[in-house]
Amino acid sequence: MLGELNGILAALPDVFSTAQWGGRAYKLPGRGGSRTRPKLLAFVAPTKDGKAVGVSFKLGPDRAAEVIARHEWIAHHSFPSMASSGWVSAAVSMKRQLRTLSTLLAQSRTLYPASADDAEEVRATVSPSGSGLVARRIDRVMKEARAEGWSPPGDDAFDR
Repeated sequence: MLGELNGILAALPDVFSTAQWGGRAYKLPGRGGSRTRPKLLAFVAPTKDGKAVGVSFKLGPDRAAEVIARHEWIAHHSFPSMASSGWVSAAVSMKRQLRTLSTLLAQSRTLYPASADDAEEVRATVSPSGSGLVARRIDRVMKEARAEGWSPPGDDAFDR
């Protein structure tokens, strides 16, 4: 199960992992592509009883609530501050859960666009109307970047 989860997470764009906290932390480069100050995407470790593999990751708070209501093997993260921002913990004990988890981890990855091109792709695929949580976050990040003087080549493509 650990090997299959590693394959799912390693296949996501820009993800790298480190042994950490008694398990494996899957991370994304931080600002400016920094690997010394990365962002945590997911944490994977066997459960204490050894009957499942625990996977913690972030979704939007509304999406997290929806997923928790639908799947008994997914719960709010045990740290309240993380749970309130959409972090969930899954106890994976069956291979059939991996398909759902794979989709959820890909959705989690979209919360961290690596570039303006990624942000545009996420906006188009996750919420074509621009009204979704991810699209709003992307818009906010892009607005902040522009306020700091950044502009992508062919800037008119982002003025939709």
